[in-house]
Order: sequence, then C-alpha cells, then structure tokens
Amino acid sequence: MKKLCMAFIVMTLFIKVFSNVYAADYIDGRIKLAIDEKTGRFSLFYMTDVGRKIYEPLFWEKDKRTSFLSAYINGKEYKMGSNSEFKMVIRGEKNKPALVFESRFLSVTESFSFIRTASSGVSNGVRIDIMVESWSPDTTNIGLRLLVDTFLGEKNKPPFRTDLRTISSETIIDKTSPEEYWVTRNNDYGLMGSIFVEGTETPDFLQFANWKRMNAARYKVNYVSGRSFNYTPFSVKDSAVCYFLDIKPMKRWEQRMMTVLLAAEDDYGFGGGKFEVNEKEYPQSIVVDEKEYVSPIFVEEVVPPPQISIMNASNSSIVPMNVTPPAVESKTPAAAATPTPTPERGKPRALFSAGAVRVDIMTLRELVNKVDEYIYTGTTPTEEELKGMELTIARLKARYGSIFRSF
Repeated sequence: MKKLCMAFIVMTLFIKVFSNVYAADYIDGRIKLAIDEKTGRFSLFYMTDVGRKIYEPLFWEKDKRTSFLSAYINGKEYKMGSNSEFKMVIRGEKNKPALVFESRFLSVTESFSFIRTASSGVSNGVRIDIMVESWSPDTTNIGLRLLVDTFLGEKNKPPFRTDLRTISSETIIDKTSPEEYWVTRNNDYGLMGSIFVEGTETPDFLQFANWKRMNAARYKVNYVSGRSFNYTPFSVKDSAVCYFLDIKPMKRWEQRMMTVLLAAEDDYGFGGGKFEVNEKEYPQSIVVDEKEYVSPIFVEEVVPPPQISIMNASNSSIVPMNVTPPAVESKTPAAAATPTPTPERGKPRALFSAGAVRVDIMTLRELVNKVDEYIYTGTTPTEEELKGMELTIARLKARYGSIFRSF
C-alpha cells in the first residue's frame, strides 16, 4: 500500500504540471473549433455578434459525446476517443489540427482546416478530412461514420433542407444525388453541411434520422422512407445527420478517405467546389541540439509515442505503434499532417511532442483512477497488476527523468 500511495503522489504531481495541455480552441474569422483533447470530440461555434464577440453553437455541444467518429471493423463498433483499443495523439499545425487514433490493426486520422464558403469574406466553417488505413495483415471489412448531433432546426418545420428540397422525415442521400449541401437553422442562424463538393472525396451516403436511434445502432439504422424523426419510443425532436464511408474489405496498408464540410449557413452554398481553404504561415517547431537539455514540455516534434500496458505487464497483445508502415501511394489531403522524418545524426532534433505527452497523461489518468479505486474500496491489486503499474511508472521515469528525479 505504501508503494501505491507513492505512485499516487507522483502521478498527481505529474498531471498537475501538464494540466494546461488540454486547452484546445482554434479560432479563425468567425468560426471557433473546440476540441476535447481527452476524448477527441469536437464542437463548432459561429460568431453571431462581431462587436461583442458572441459565439453560438452550430450543433449540440452541452454534451460533446453526442457527436462522434466511429470505425466499424468486422462488425464491431469502435468509438474514437472512448475506446481503450485506440490511442489518440494530436498532430498538425496551429490552424490545422489533426486527431490521430491508432490501434494494433487500424489508423484513423481526422484532420481539420478552416474554410470560407461562397459569399463569406472570412473563415466561417471547417473542412474535415477523415482517412482510414488498415494495418491488419488480413483483409478486413472496415467502415466509418461521423455522427453530428444537430439541434438548430428541431423547433422548425421542416428541420432540414437541401439546395433542392426539404427534409421532414428520415432520409438517405447517396453519392449519386445532385444535391450539394444541407441546412438546419433556428430563427437567427444555421448550420450547413456538404453532400457533394467537387474536388473532394465524397462520403458514400448520408442519413438523416433520430439521434438516439443512430447513436444506439451498430452502423446505420434500418431505414424506412417517411419515418418521423419523433419515432417512439426514441427521443422526441432529436434529429441528427450521419456521414458514412461504407463497409468494404481493405487490405493491409490500404487507405480510404471521406471529406465533410461544416459551416455557417450560406445562401450560395460552399461555392460549387470553389470554397477557399485559409492558409497561414506559422513558425516552425522548436528544435534543440542533441547535447543540450530542455524541458520536454515545450518541444513540438511529432513522433508516435510508445504504448504502455497499464495493469498487465505480461499482456502479449500490446504491440508498439511506432513502426512505420511501408510507403504506399497516399491520398492524404494537404490539411493532414505528414510524418516528420527521423533527424540525421549530428543535426538538431526535438525531444518530445505535445501529442506524446498527452498520451502519457491519459495513461497516468487511467492509473490514478485505478489507484483511487483500490484506496477507497480497501482492495489490494494482484501481484501481476502491481508489476504492471511499476513498469508504467518506471518507463515514465525513464522518459521524463527530470520530473521524477526526487521520487
């Protein structure tokens, strides 16, 4: 128990030192992208009052868990950011963040960049490029869906419209449709989402349905044309939109992608493929000489962090995720981060990435929660669990020696 208490103190101090890394608001023009760096969920806000700088949510944001990205692998759902099988790191540039979710068998990258729609003079939306890459040695059936929990049009009839029609009941729109965008709005402003945009990887289909039904479904809900959004026994006036990259077999290292645009309503849409991606110049990442010590907190190189087994030191299913796959032809968009090449000997290099630190903090938080459970329930960890915790702390001591030196 003495070892447990010491571990608890060390981890609590470590988390306190790095508690500021979870701030994640990205602002450009009249749009704010808020990313929860603990769960990987995001929200969008639009500046409705420029003078007072008042931002209003474009979709439901009181509970960020209601909008999410899911991967479907051989019939099983994995919600990104809330599944222990996938580790998350934050990559990209200051105005182009990317959430990277990695497991032993799959990589999913969700890249964001700011855009201007057809008649807007400043940024008023985001482009989301979602790429999946199979790492499994076997051919695997893989699909993706991005569920957006809308709410602006739930008090209006109809709650949705596209550039060609209104939508007042459950609807599926596939990639053969001539429609370009959909809109949901309240009395003051609206949210607009892409259906088809020239020059992008269009999703296979979209589904408009009751949020609770889609949230509970393993993939897409059983579609019945004309079914009400208020279909009982599910929630009333609770609509949502879901983008799908359909389930298909993927070979090892094969990549697939879909692009989703979300923005404040524009009567002229996204501009028929001529929407603007705002580009900005930012300083390069900080680097230091190999012989010079600096605190790992402030270094920004992007490197895949080591994966650590927390509670089971002998778990043979844990596979290091820092192995670079063979080069393949990539369709990764400009908005997605590209891996940083290994520095040559003798050249300056960065020590740790902010993303690696965040993953280590997530590992520590899991361990702290487990220690809390032991302390308050009066239970004792097994010898195997204790060895696993000691291994975790030992690896972190080796990684952040200066912080743990006094323990």
